[in-house]
Amino acid sequence: MHGTGIIFLCVLILFKKGYYFIMFRIFVINPGSSSLKVAFFEGHEQIWSVTKRHNPEKIRSFLNVYDQISFRMAAIDEVIAEKGLDFSEVDAIACRGGFCKPLESGTYTINEELLDDLKYARWGEHAANISPFCGKILSERYRKPAFYTDPVSVDEFMPESYVTGIPGMRRICKVHALNHKAVTRYAAQELGKSYEQCNFVVAHMGGGISVAAHRKGRMVDTCNPAEEGPLCIDRPGQLPNLKLLDYIFTSGKSHDELYRQLSTGCGILAYTGLSDLIAIEELAAADPDIALLLNAMSYRVAFYILGYMAAFEGEPIDAVILTGGMAKSDWIVPAVTKRIEPFAKILIYKGEFEMEALAEGAIRVLSGKEKAKEY
Repeated sequence: MHGTGIIFLCVLILFKKGYYFIMFRIFVINPGSSSLKVAFFEGHEQIWSVTKRHNPEKIRSFLNVYDQISFRMAAIDEVIAEKGLDFSEVDAIACRGGFCKPLESGTYTINEELLDDLKYARWGEHAANISPFCGKILSERYRKPAFYTDPVSVDEFMPESYVTGIPGMRRICKVHALNHKAVTRYAAQELGKSYEQCNFVVAHMGGGISVAAHRKGRMVDTCNPAEEGPLCIDRPGQLPNLKLLDYIFTSGKSHDELYRQLSTGCGILAYTGLSDLIAIEELAAADPDIALLLNAMSYRVAFYILGYMAAFEGEPIDAVILTGGMAKSDWIVPAVTKRIEPFAKILIYKGEFEMEALAEGAIRVLSGKEKAKEY
């Protein structure tokens, strides 16, 4: 083979593995309930990142998330000014997707149908709903494309995954899709494969815990941490139905009070008054009752991981992936891995990779590796 042919072959191989020779520059925005994360990437490298903490009283003063847009844009513009960012050097804007209708995994353009659904919170209210509006404003101001990738409503369930024991009640797929999809791509690359060639079970362990089966590039089943799954730091996980029914009718609490309790007031927090895992682990070292809570949570994570292996119908899995903030824990990780290591290879990706995933989603479109999808 001639030298030019060898060079072309090497370039092709590197491109397929995710390396790009045009250094795309991406501006990333990711609003949270009380904060704003903004970052700038050159290719896969994060050049800088800023987190703005918002005054909780100011956030509570807004009637809904949509009304926060001007306030959040002011914070974004503040970061742009502080960093002296010249948008002529930016190739695209990447936004966190909000609570929108069920859709396939991928990177999407921002259109009016999406914005209309987010404005009226038709699929749920969340701070992330602001992000595409801010992306649209920046896109029109600087004439740069804006994208969002793998919102929480990514739905690739196999038919069996929707079915419950009550006609008319279907399971829904709301999960940490952005981080799930990011770490599965990283793991596939680490194994020398593509995501579409791999079978993974992923446990995202943060404030909420979601475990999912990823079969040949699709997330075919998962547990919505707001409704089911393992015991979490501030959520109850799966509960005994009849005991829950009794509790609802004897608690004396309103629908809204019960909703808030089940959303953010249960789990280990309800036993300890704490939501910080480090503080909980420190107490658990001397208190066997609190240690039992951590061990119970770890057991339930392992329980769901092993249960989702059934989704592969006997096919071997490439790895179990542990990720999220609790993947940094010297208590939780060993307690989970000892239960699953006889059955699968374990890969650990500590923390969350939301900002990286948003930038990489935009890069895949700009490079031509993927085509942007329409909502």
